[in-house]
Amino acid sequence: MNNLDLLLYGQAGASVVMLIGWLIALSIRNTSYVDVLWAYGVGILGLVYLYFIQKECHPARHALLLGLLGVWSARLGTHLLRRCWGKPEDARYAYLRDYLGKNANFGFFLFFQVQAFWIVLFASPFLILGRNSSDLAWFDHLGMFIWILGFVGVSLADKQLRLFKNTPGRSRDEVCDSGLWKYSRHPNYFFEWILWLGYLPMGILSTNGAWLLIVPPILYLFLTRITGIPFVEARKLEVSGDAYRSYVERTRSFFPWFPKSKNSHQ
Repeated sequence: MNNLDLLLYGQAGASVVMLIGWLIALSIRNTSYVDVLWAYGVGILGLVYLYFIQKECHPARHALLLGLLGVWSARLGTHLLRRCWGKPEDARYAYLRDYLGKNANFGFFLFFQVQAFWIVLFASPFLILGRNSSDLAWFDHLGMFIWILGFVGVSLADKQLRLFKNTPGRSRDEVCDSGLWKYSRHPNYFFEWILWLGYLPMGILSTNGAWLLIVPPILYLFLTRITGIPFVEARKLEVSGDAYRSYVERTRSFFPWFPKSKNSHQ
């Protein structure tokens, strides 16, 4: 089965899953679980792709890719599931529901199908990474180091934010500005980006490996312009007001750096 066939079948499968997810979202009036479907969907489809091309991949490389993708998908999907399980609809989607008004149901149908496309897009690099029969080399170890750095960073950022949100007596307008969140307003997104950068060295000798170079800019656009930062920051400004504006003025959005002093902007 060639790449085009795998991509088309993958898109069909992802679209059906997201259709079912949309129907369930209608019944429970909560679309937050679309993120969970995306995270698990990328992992499952990527594993399916690796299965179909395993004969073209060195066994050690195949095992490594299966492990990295499986761990990433399980952690992120479970983290997102815990975040929305038994809770009201995420503020981003509640806002979108209000904005769409009477067209909300159809609008969310389209949104779920766009997420199906994103599943295929982010699973597709494994069709390239898995087409490499060479044994693991130093650039694979470099990629693993970068991947581990990203994985540890995003896991730590998520844990720090979760602990902050669970702080007894915390008011909703308070802003998490400690730990990694002191140096970036979105360290979880930054380290997620770093994690995916780790795949570039691993795919350097793969067939059509140069295509992997488009992954970082696409993911950066995805996180900073489409479904990530814009929606999160709009909601935080609405909830936290001046406290978050002050945080924005002294802290970089994506790439971590030392923050400005709280009075430097005055």
